[in-house]
Amino acid sequence: MKTRLRRGGNRKGKYSMDFAPIIADVKAAKCAGFRYQRAGHQRYRDRITVYRDGRLLFERFCYGEAAGLVFKLWAPGADDTGAPQWDFSKCNVTNARDEVPHQLTGAGQGGLVFDGRPARWECVDKLKNDKANGYGGPVNFFKNLFGGRK
Repeated sequence: MKTRLRRGGNRKGKYSMDFAPIIADVKAAKCAGFRYQRAGHQRYRDRITVYRDGRLLFERFCYGEAAGLVFKLWAPGADDTGAPQWDFSKCNVTNARDEVPHQLTGAGQGGLVFDGRPARWECVDKLKNDKANGYGGPVNFFKNLFGGRK
């Protein structure tokens, strides 16, 4: 995966990059999306899915007796500096803005880095389809055939 790094233009002057190379890899693999999971987080399981049309999905699951989905957020995409444009209007979790990644700052070797933090997001699944989130077989067929949006 080729990365396009930029200095500045984001929070705290860290390096940033956009999602274009990742989306290109998803399309080249003829997948609906690539799912990444934050490594080493003990309390929650956080996942981000990057779809072939540029949409992003953040999901947080809790462990233990009350295991399950805590919340999920969609972003129609990210700006050219790699900042996801999360849609908080449908989220009822008050601290969601503090919990989601704000800036893609690195990618490569099957993983992502957000906000310049050492926690790595590892690619855990290359989804051929994701029916639960609107990326079923026929939709993917036509997006693969015609290139989808973007």
